[in-house]
Amino acid sequence: MVKPQIPETLAPDLLERLRARFHPWPLIRDWGLTIDEAAPGEATMRLVPTKAVLNGTRGNVNGGVLATMADMVGALALSTAFDGAMPFATSDLHIRYLEPAKGEVLGQGKVIRFSDRGAIVECRLTCGDHLVALATANFAIKHGLG
Repeated sequence: MVKPQIPETLAPDLLERLRARFHPWPLIRDWGLTIDEAAPGEATMRLVPTKAVLNGTRGNVNGGVLATMADMVGALALSTAFDGAMPFATSDLHIRYLEPAKGEVLGQGKVIRFSDRGAIVECRLTCGDHLVALATANFAIKHGLG
C-alpha cells in the first residue's frame, strides 16, 4: 500500500476548478463565501457576511455558519491531496468559539495528520487580527489510496 501524501505542488487550475464547482452553490453564494486560496494541504475561504448569516440585531455571524465554514475550508484543504476530489466525509468537528465574529471572516484550513483511512484538519477563523473560532475536523476517507 502506498503511504498517502499531500502533494508538493497542485495542478495550476485546481483553484479555478474548486471555485467553478462550489461558488454557484446557493449556500456559498447567499452567505457571501468565496474560496480564496489553495495550496498543498491548505485552503483559505472568506466570508463577507450577508444579512442571511447574521444573528438578529447583534450583527455577529451565527455560530452554525462559522462551524459550516470551518468544515468547508477543512474539506477544501484535504481535497488538495486528491486533486480537488472529495472521497471523504466529515466524521466529527469540534469548534471552540473565542469571541463574536463581527465583519469579514477569514477561514484557514490546514491538514495536520493524513493517512489512507482518515485525516485531521485544523481550521482557524479570524476577523482582522482576532481569532474568533478554532476548530479541528476529522475526515474519514472512503476509498484507500493504495
